[in-house]
Amino acid sequence: MGQVNIYKIDNNKKEQFYKDMYSKLELQDTVEINKVVNEENIEFGMTLYISKPAEEKDVSWNWLLKEFNVEEVKNSTNPKSVLLIEKGDTAYAATFGAAYFIVDKYCDRQFAFNFARKVQYKEIKTTALTAPNLKRNKIINTYINYNDLEFDSGESFTKVKAKLEIEEDFDLYKETIEIGNSIKFTLNNNSLENIAELILHIENILESQEDKYKIPVFAKVMDADLIKTLDERLKEEIRKNIDSINISEVDIIGATEIFNHNDTQFTIKFNRKKEDVSELSIEQLKKFAKKYGINLNESLLDIRVIRYNNGASVKTEYLKNLIDYTDDDERCILLNGQWYHFNDDYLEYLSDSIREIDAIYNPDYDLRKSLHNQFIDRKYLEEKDNDEYQGKTEKEIREKLKKKYYKERYYNIMLSEEHGFENYDRVETRIGTADIELMDLYKDKTMFAVKIGSSSGKLCYVVDQSIQALKLYKHNLGGEKPELKDVAILLVLERAKKLKLVDGKPDINELDMLLLKNKLDSWKKEVRVLGYNPVIYVNYVINDL
Repeated sequence: MGQVNIYKIDNNKKEQFYKDMYSKLELQDTVEINKVVNEENIEFGMTLYISKPAEEKDVSWNWLLKEFNVEEVKNSTNPKSVLLIEKGDTAYAATFGAAYFIVDKYCDRQFAFNFARKVQYKEIKTTALTAPNLKRNKIINTYINYNDLEFDSGESFTKVKAKLEIEEDFDLYKETIEIGNSIKFTLNNNSLENIAELILHIENILESQEDKYKIPVFAKVMDADLIKTLDERLKEEIRKNIDSINISEVDIIGATEIFNHNDTQFTIKFNRKKEDVSELSIEQLKKFAKKYGINLNESLLDIRVIRYNNGASVKTEYLKNLIDYTDDDERCILLNGQWYHFNDDYLEYLSDSIREIDAIYNPDYDLRKSLHNQFIDRKYLEEKDNDEYQGKTEKEIREKLKKKYYKERYYNIMLSEEHGFENYDRVETRIGTADIELMDLYKDKTMFAVKIGSSSGKLCYVVDQSIQALKLYKHNLGGEKPELKDVAILLVLERAKKLKLVDGKPDINELDMLLLKNKLDSWKKEVRVLGYNPVIYVNYVINDL
């Protein structure tokens, strides 16, 4: 009786897998196993690869033996073995010892959890989940007398250890299995014949059983080759259309609160060239590249960014860490410089979670460019004679006014002047060593955080801003504050087509912004835990010039 760890090899990686086996392990022999299923003869080729390292290494605690003048201990490197199982054009691998390190990157990553969805669980022992958009991003749950796969939206499984419901006379393997990128079984009898039976059993379940569970999978990409492919595709997208790349607005809450907007300073660096900027955007990077003769489409990911707070540098990182990008072909998302997988079950649960958030569209709250221009005209007449504009032309004054009353600032003023909102934009409360803006707007016992944009990179910041401000409000860290019932995020979308209305509510799931929807899902839960009702307002920038 022994454990066997079964991988299915990705068809697209078989050739490289065979090369790796040949170069890293010693090929011993191949044995043929024949099985008859429904009067059909099925042949298996089983090839043994093994590593028998003769090298001995010092153990890490030999220092302790020296203290007592005891002879040092040597440790042999663990042997490892791979059993290559070939059935027609399909390849599997059973790993022994530490051989899974070699095989894992070549595996079909859907195989194990496809099996997991189709078997009946008698008892769940342990689950491991990941939630990349939460601070508590790795969650391991241990259960007693429990038989359901428990998870929340925004979470995904990386491993399941469980006991299966199996027939009384079933004697191929024990009821306890472990599922991750592979499936680990404990065979009742060790033999190549039984491994062949196990492969047939797995294939039969995959082909004949309906899904019994929905299992979301959202795992960090560990495959170096896949990461390389994703990085290359990201670079190719940058080469083709650099304007499609979104730079996230990143904040660090606390004494070094940094927002990528008008009030923050950055230094962008490439080799020995550097430039101080007040805004981090593709447009700003284009200016930097043009000034120093840099091919931005080729060098974007090699640029480093130094961020400052109150004149002091607080963080240096590569620009890749500030990009949000989704690779739809590989179903992966780039988040904080790391690639993650997601699957349909994950997206379905996320979609259900987003759908239950109250969503409101009031066309009176749309941002019209024509009205913004009229507002600038008004401000020109009111402020043109101010000292700061002395000696400047009308064109120069208007340019300065456009920067002063940028879209978001104008929008908050407009809502306060015309629709009864209280404007808290740029009103900061001192908390500890940081100045915190608790909200942008307030109306009818509702706290509003406002953001204008067309991508997750532009819009995600407002979600984090909202929850941090709410926590400060809840714990009364900012002194007197107005009464609160609802917590709202007001998204002003820069898009030509409006979201469809479902039962009178804008359908947030129409947005092709995975990162934003993950953050909204997390935000919804935190707002409710703090005792308030989450609401999303959706409006649009209307180009009526």
